[in-house]
Amino acid sequence: MTVRYIRVNPVADLFAPAVRAFGNIAIVGQITPPAAAPGAPTAAAAAGTALQIGTYRYAVTLVTSNGETEAGAEVTVASTAGNQAVNLTAIPMGSTATNTVARRLYRTVVNGPAGSEGLLTTIDDNTTTTFNDVTPDTKLGEGPPLARANTPIAFTDLADARRRAPGELGEAIALAFAQSPGPTLVYGVRTAAGPDWTAAISAVAPLDAQLVVLANTPLDATSGASPSGPIFQLANHVSTVSNTGGDGKERMGVAMLTKGATNPGTVTGALANERMVYIAHKSDQDAAAAVAGVIAGYEPHISILLKPVNVTSDDFTPTEIAAINGTETFTSGPAGNGVNWLIDPSLIPGHGVYMGEGYTGNPGGKKYIDIVRTIDDVSFRLKAQLIKTIGAVRISRSGLRALEGQMEAVLQPLVQNEVIEGFEITIPLKVLLDKDPNTLIPAELNQINNAQSQRVVEVLIAVDYAGAIHRLSITLKFV
Repeated sequence: MTVRYIRVNPVADLFAPAVRAFGNIAIVGQITPPAAAPGAPTAAAAAGTALQIGTYRYAVTLVTSNGETEAGAEVTVASTAGNQAVNLTAIPMGSTATNTVARRLYRTVVNGPAGSEGLLTTIDDNTTTTFNDVTPDTKLGEGPPLARANTPIAFTDLADARRRAPGELGEAIALAFAQSPGPTLVYGVRTAAGPDWTAAISAVAPLDAQLVVLANTPLDATSGASPSGPIFQLANHVSTVSNTGGDGKERMGVAMLTKGATNPGTVTGALANERMVYIAHKSDQDAAAAVAGVIAGYEPHISILLKPVNVTSDDFTPTEIAAINGTETFTSGPAGNGVNWLIDPSLIPGHGVYMGEGYTGNPGGKKYIDIVRTIDDVSFRLKAQLIKTIGAVRISRSGLRALEGQMEAVLQPLVQNEVIEGFEITIPLKVLLDKDPNTLIPAELNQINNAQSQRVVEVLIAVDYAGAIHRLSITLKFV
């Protein structure tokens, strides 16, 4: 046998744990198109062979100085053998008030469903009323740009959001992006007419979003009412999806009180939820969208207290802040009634708007935003790492040691990065398997047998989490 002076044992671990963004936002809201959608053109099959045989649908949009409208009413035409072209006539024009500079024609592929049109052509004027269509299906472009109801769109910049979701939804998305640091991805979901909040919020459930906002929708007696109030539905959504949705779907909702409101009593019942964040403000802008953008810009373990908010808001008086927050003493921690506020602290040089606190909506539960977000983040990291042990690691001494090593591989870097202070992993079954088999009592043997037959292992992880300082009490003594 040949002597091998250098021996290489190639080992490849191609498993890449799933990743979860910590700051994606989903914003649900209404849009305001730049003008009313136009009517339908007239369509008739014409001699030709360019198109396929079947049914085609056409629709028109107006391109105005303020953007593109929604697609107008569809017109349907059937092509037949030898009549495989379509003449469009009476193409609608925009009125003088719309300031229309062009029109766009959209068409489906042959036998395409309603609402599936792609761009056929752009007519760069507001006078032409005819068009001969001989364009094959493969040459069609994208559909009309305006967001469709209950159809999420992923935005990465504010200009595109304002173009595709003009009005409250686009402005809320733009305000979220205006924060620094801010989100890298914001989903926009347009509501159907009404507005139909229920369907739009349901469309958010499968998204990879950790924060959910309803654009320009303050909490009041109507919006917080059960079961149809939109803020009530938001609170129910974040709780339900976080508890019963898929892995990585844990999320928090962000809502604002009405401008100038200082009564935390509006946050009650199901609204007093640790997965909700409430903002008191004196702004004409969407404070909830701005604060969601702030939260999204920071890692989960970072406290949101005194983080800057890029929004215009007048300051609250000390009396108003006391009404929002509750009474504190020299030695007490933050009081907290489940509502945060925006403030311009006098001790911070210059002027700006900052988060007055980092509370969740449940002062009696997980009180701070960073606690909820960190638990979600650590839980997902563990599940993503440990999924490769399922069906692979055996319920044995060596197997459970390997399992413990996998958990340490997730938690130890968090200690090094000062996300958590420490942790302790306890696997009760491993304790039993480490014993001398001859010393095990019948109950312990039965516990081992049950675990191995049922193939379930219980693990207890205690994590020491040290939150940031929120109050500092100094006794200054001169001697």
